[in-house]
Amino acid sequence: ISDTGLLILIELLDNIEKSDPQNSNAFYQTYFLNLLQDIFYVLTDTFHKHGFKLHATLLLKMFSAVESGRVTAPLWDPIKITEPNMTNSKFLRQYVVNLLGTSFQNLSVSQLNTFVIGLFDLNKDLPKFKSHLRDFLCNIKEFGGSGEDNRQLFLEEAEAAEAAKKEEQNKNEMAVPGLIAPHDPRRDNEMTD
Repeated sequence: ISDTGLLILIELLDNIEKSDPQNSNAFYQTYFLNLLQDIFYVLTDTFHKHGFKLHATLLLKMFSAVESGRVTAPLWDPIKITEPNMTNSKFLRQYVVNLLGTSFQNLSVSQLNTFVIGLFDLNKDLPKFKSHLRDFLCNIKEFGGSGEDNRQLFLEEAEAAEAAKKEEQNKNEMAVPGLIAPHDPRRDNEMTD
């Protein structure tokens, strides 16, 4: 059910991105920071490791939207922040550092700044973005420090490696005549009439 909700949210963000700027900016002003805060909350909660890929995809889309300038309306309250040179990118960097700094006081400002810079710099490459998020999750010691099982964070890569290993094994077995029975389903790809 949670994956379905995350997929719907990804689709919603895709549709918002395609809508006219007035509607998309109204959406971003109203919901962007709340969504970001909730995604980070769930991402850093040890009970929600299984949705890591979708959480990473959502964060990538959100940081990419800000960094690329698709979010043009201010995400901050202009009454509270009156700095004339404030941009959404600059504000979001400060916001995320403060958000995570209050939640994870074991991290230094330098660690937080490095993490936030990576969120903006790597938002066009999902595998690198996911790796950056994994590193952060290990740093906060919410995942790595308690001796818990972190395999769910690497599930996608483990499944791909297992599939490649199985394919290689099948290929090697097919190369040896008589090793695979004539009616084995793996031979269907080899038979041609």
